[in-house]
Amino acid sequence: MTAPNGLNVRASANKNSEVLGQLSQGNVVDVISIENGWANINYNGWQGYVSTSYLTAVADEGDASTSTKEKSWSFFSWLFNTEGESAWFTGLKWIFFIGIAIFLVKIALLVIVRMLGFGLVLGVIALLIGFIIKWIGWIEAGTMWNIAKWGFYIGNVLGLLDSFIHFGEILDDAATDTGGSSSSNSDDGLKRYSVMVDNQEYILTQNSKYSECDYTDQYGNPWNCDSTGFHPL
Repeated sequence: MTAPNGLNVRASANKNSEVLGQLSQGNVVDVISIENGWANINYNGWQGYVSTSYLTAVADEGDASTSTKEKSWSFFSWLFNTEGESAWFTGLKWIFFIGIAIFLVKIALLVIVRMLGFGLVLGVIALLIGFIIKWIGWIEAGTMWNIAKWGFYIGNVLGLLDSFIHFGEILDDAATDTGGSSSSNSDDGLKRYSVMVDNQEYILTQNSKYSECDYTDQYGNPWNCDSTGFHPL
């Protein structure tokens, strides 16, 4: 009810009828029916009438509670709430979540390794440059270490940028190798796979670290890799 000075509850739908009582602003009442600008309401166990001009609709508490629950849904509430779920669905849900988590951890570790690798290399180079400048006498020892530290920081940033540029390689490294073959990385960064075909072992070497499709075996024969595995050309 929105009338600032109260709203009279009358015995019938007439402004001149008997007043049964008065509603205060903010009171909530149950409306039975509405007709000709008058609302039939329950008032202290009696049926009374008030003008609809000062009534506004309010949401049911049950509906508000349901709406709040729907809005509060989140991934983690879905993950940890197993009520009403079958055991196999819960198992698949957790297997999927753990698999994604492991994959993301692998990606994060590979990015960190690249950052540290770039940082250490540039840090050592900066340290050597700082040592030479200090030996000449142009800087103090503290400045030399600051140069090395900044070299490490810059290397970290370059490693992060390199991870974004070669993100496809990181995804390939993080993914589990399949297809019945074992793999290893050589010093030149090229991948090598051991593949068994007709009881014959073939050592396949990646033609370029930027290509996951073209390989060459130990006899110089070209091979191709697709979604079904390795195939000689």
